[in-house]
Amino acid sequence: MLVNLYLNYLYRVLGDDIYRYIMDIPPGKITLKNSSSLNLFDHLHIAIWHRFLIDVFNPSLIDKVYALILPCSSIKPYRASTTHRLADAIIKKSNLDKYIQIYVLSEPMIIVPRELDIYYPFANYDYPPKELDKIYREKFIEILAKVLPKLSRHRKIVAVLPKHHKSILLESIKRCGHDINLDVVDYGKKAFKSIRHGIEILRNEIFSN
Repeated sequence: MLVNLYLNYLYRVLGDDIYRYIMDIPPGKITLKNSSSLNLFDHLHIAIWHRFLIDVFNPSLIDKVYALILPCSSIKPYRASTTHRLADAIIKKSNLDKYIQIYVLSEPMIIVPRELDIYYPFANYDYPPKELDKIYREKFIEILAKVLPKLSRHRKIVAVLPKHHKSILLESIKRCGHDINLDVVDYGKKAFKSIRHGIEILRNEIFSN
């Protein structure tokens, strides 16, 4: 339902010709690159996603009570990256598929339900985190703070994030003024171990209820 909601929204906003054009862009083909001339936060198609997140996105359409937040990856779609494949494998092996929703924290996408990662623009952009300056970091936090209250419907959220994304998430939580049951696991140098630990926290929470 979430996928259809987003695609229908995109179609209504962009119109038939542009919609068909971007839907023909294969996942993994990088067509949007951050640059000094256009920061991707200001790109029209990404601004449309931000508006969808704030005005339309409804986590109630996701039938999973728990959530795992992972950082974005240079590889697109996210699910093709080593860390995301590891998370998927652990979740599947532990029979947690029906319980855990994966979200991806990303500049400039803010937060992306993983179901959408094969679609444009999530599967087609490049924005190195080191290029996030103070102005757009503030914009990241501002938008995320507006979206986070929607995620409070999840009974428990675990975020496995590097320092950069962790600081953005924690600042956004402070600003959103909403009670969110969240644990943060440091990504660290041993990312695989951190992801396993994060999923284990959720597994213990799931089977203790």
